[in-house]
Amino acid sequence: MEIVNKAAQENYATFRAAIVLLQETVDEHVRGFIAKAEDADIPAEAWAVPDADELKSLCDKAVREIEEFTKDARKYEAELVAKNWRV
Repeated sequence: MEIVNKAAQENYATFRAAIVLLQETVDEHVRGFIAKAEDADIPAEAWAVPDADELKSLCDKAVREIEEFTKDARKYEAELVAKNWRV
């Protein structure tokens, strides 16, 4: 029986938790901010900021990147499991 690298498992669990937290933050807070910005009455003399559609587009792009990163992490996890978490 081979020894499983507990530190690698714990590090990976922390990494996955960080990704989940990032996804939740984007879903709850960033999209909420965009919704508020969309409803805001911004005076003409205010600083130039991206409009709500541009913010939504940027947010969607970030979500796609996070999803791609998550897929890559799952592939890496499969490799780690196959190696009994030896890094």
